[in-house]
Amino acid sequence: MRKIQAKKSDMRQNYRILSVGYCVMQYLLKFQNPMAYSAGVSGWHCDYYEIDDVIICTGYNPIKSKNMIDDYKLIREYEQKASQDITTAKTNELLHELIGKLKKTIK
Repeated sequence: MRKIQAKKSDMRQNYRILSVGYCVMQYLLKFQNPMAYSAGVSGWHCDYYEIDDVIICTGYNPIKSKNMIDDYKLIREYEQKASQDITTAKTNELLHELIGKLKKTIK
């Protein structure tokens, strides 16, 4: 699947976004394909992954939004589980479980 270039302002207006830094969810997103990315004068800024009606924005310069994830302890816990040598199905199960818990913390 080819990802498209998107403006951060469009993503911010049209989606509920969870924004995390680069590599914060590298194991959880390992088997996912980004749907879009944002770039600027200096190059690539971030990728967008659509998971369970939420967009995960991750990169060097992710979207700054009111829906920022602030439960990094929970993310680290799930990332640690996903870093083990587990199957694609188990990794995806962990990702969906985490998103379900995080959705309760955002608007």
